[in-house]
Amino acid sequence: MEAVLKEMHKAESKKQKVMIETIYFGGGTPTLLSINYLKKIMAAVYENFDISDEVECTIEGNPEQLLLDYLKDLKTLGFNRISIGIQSFNDEILRFLGRIHSEKDAVLAVENAQKAGFENISVDLIYGIYLRSVQNWAQELKTVFQLPVKHLSAYSLTIEENTLLHQKILQKKMQTIDEEQTLQEMNMLIDVAEKNNFEQYEVSNFALKGYHSKHNSNYWNGTPYLGFGASAHSFTGNSRSWNVSNVEKYIHAIEKNEPCFEEEYLSPVEQYNEYVLLRFRTKAGIDLKHLEDCFGKEKRDIFLHSLQKINPLYYKINDQQISVTKEGMPLLDFITEKLIFD
Repeated sequence: MEAVLKEMHKAESKKQKVMIETIYFGGGTPTLLSINYLKKIMAAVYENFDISDEVECTIEGNPEQLLLDYLKDLKTLGFNRISIGIQSFNDEILRFLGRIHSEKDAVLAVENAQKAGFENISVDLIYGIYLRSVQNWAQELKTVFQLPVKHLSAYSLTIEENTLLHQKILQKKMQTIDEEQTLQEMNMLIDVAEKNNFEQYEVSNFALKGYHSKHNSNYWNGTPYLGFGASAHSFTGNSRSWNVSNVEKYIHAIEKNEPCFEEEYLSPVEQYNEYVLLRFRTKAGIDLKHLEDCFGKEKRDIFLHSLQKINPLYYKINDQQISVTKEGMPLLDFITEKLIFD
């Protein structure tokens, strides 16, 4: 914590006297920290930066940590949005994922957040898990939309190499899910969300009107951001830096006033590719005039030429706006691969 405070205080070169519109505590699990620690970090944020009166201030947490008194204290500190890592409302699946909370804990955490005064509540779910039937998924969606949730992030299960799940698959101790079922679950999610007035404003994110995540939207829009702490990333628009991920090395570097990060500068081609990849994830998609303003008429023409390689069922054109259709969403990686430079 002391290293994080010192890094923020040293960030003079990163300060550009811009108004900070969003603050985000996470990923990882910041609610492992005591309220006193969080209070000190929040104070340092306000001491070192200009914070908007309308700031969106989010903290991530797991259900087992979100007791009512703790949540009330978080609200008092200035947090006005909470993102709860539920992952599933099925106890068998939670055990499979290695989570220590239960379905009851998950429901209680959301209810406690509302009681503590949080109006802007987001939850995370994971689909594409072989243990779950389509009927089970329908029941979990019914549960989440019955709760006082304003925002939902839902991701397909990804098996990373050298993880416990990856080892179990290699040892034939568990199955990989059928891609067709994953697609079925994704489409069910989109349909149920729409029936409950949740807009799919990004491929993995759904929200009621007025409750889109401003912070995450800034990432997709290419807005510069600052990150503090081990493994934190920062972005200026044409460069990206990331702190060392090892906590001990991070602390040591800060204490010794040594650089604790690596940095890369993005070439014009890399900036273009990132623009296309991120914008196509959103409901708004790509504004052709904005693309031309940022990268020139030649890049705009190349983009339109590349678009002809894609089945027109997978995208739609509305005046200057081009976005992915519902049919195209599951094929987003395939589509964007056709639109970027190697």
